[in-house]
Amino acid sequence: MQMTREAPLKYSLEPSNHPYLSGPWTPVHEEVTVDELEVIEGEVPKDIGGIYLRNTENPVHQPLGRHHPFDGDAMIHQVSICNGKVSYRNRFVRTHCFDAEQIAGQSLWGGLMDPKGTSKRPGFGAHGGLKDTGSTDIIVHAGVAYATFYQCGEAWMVDPVTLENLGKAPWGPLDGVSAHPKVDEETGEMMFFNYSKHAPFMHYGVVDRAGKLVHYVPIPLPGPRLPHDMAITKNWSILNDMPLFWDEEALKKDIHAARLHEGIPTRFALIPRHGQPDEVRWFEASPTYVLHWTNAYEAKNEDGEDEVVLEGYFQDKPMPDPLEEFGRYAHMMAYVDEHSFQPRMHR
Repeated sequence: MQMTREAPLKYSLEPSNHPYLSGPWTPVHEEVTVDELEVIEGEVPKDIGGIYLRNTENPVHQPLGRHHPFDGDAMIHQVSICNGKVSYRNRFVRTHCFDAEQIAGQSLWGGLMDPKGTSKRPGFGAHGGLKDTGSTDIIVHAGVAYATFYQCGEAWMVDPVTLENLGKAPWGPLDGVSAHPKVDEETGEMMFFNYSKHAPFMHYGVVDRAGKLVHYVPIPLPGPRLPHDMAITKNWSILNDMPLFWDEEALKKDIHAARLHEGIPTRFALIPRHGQPDEVRWFEASPTYVLHWTNAYEAKNEDGEDEVVLEGYFQDKPMPDPLEEFGRYAHMMAYVDEHSFQPRMHR
């Protein structure tokens, strides 16, 4: 086993007992490559091969204000398996914001829990005041790994084998790309959406197997929303408009305070993969918030009618009152739920 280290980075983060900066959350600052990891027990089958990628938040600089775990800089961890051997490497994603803070030697942007005025420079994403970290997800499409940001930043390209930074995606739209694009392995297409504080508040797009943006349309919403994930089936893309979003009165004062609007239903938008805005089918459900979807597929119901089935983590009460039995995790309680839609119906 041999380890090589990349040149050290500038970092200013101080030791802390903050629960998200210590213990298992202690940030990693070294970039290393380890060839042929030692196998402690057993052996690695030679007929298994591939690469596992994981995107993580690793803050490099001392926060300007309060720290939230979503604020950290993107670091990609890679485990490669080939011919019975396993190797490891990790690299930071060199976003424009990361490079700017390396030059400055300090944080230049506030975090999710800070007032917008905390940042020393204009911010990015739907919020408009945050650092585009690219630290939320990693998606491989057309031979490139894309690091994405949960509030719609650039899609930052990384070589999935070497982890070499390749810059931002040339097809990225003005309003960015949300955290979780979906890839259809059969067609090679990648579907994505974004959201913003200006009309029409959401867009939906398709990137073909060659990495070219071939479809991009507006999805008009009643106002600014905070969708996080989407789902796809063979013929449909599923977007959502949920009643947990920034308080409208606070937003007029440039305060980004999310709350549940209990009188507003959850809405799901089904759009044909290359569909137009007038082809969107809207479906309503009880007020909730779903952060991630687990599956979606097309089926027929008992009457032989076409349905789209969507499965995800339905939060019974997205902003619950703390319950003693759940302790500090009360606000995170969720369970898997399933909804079915008939895409030929409009209601």
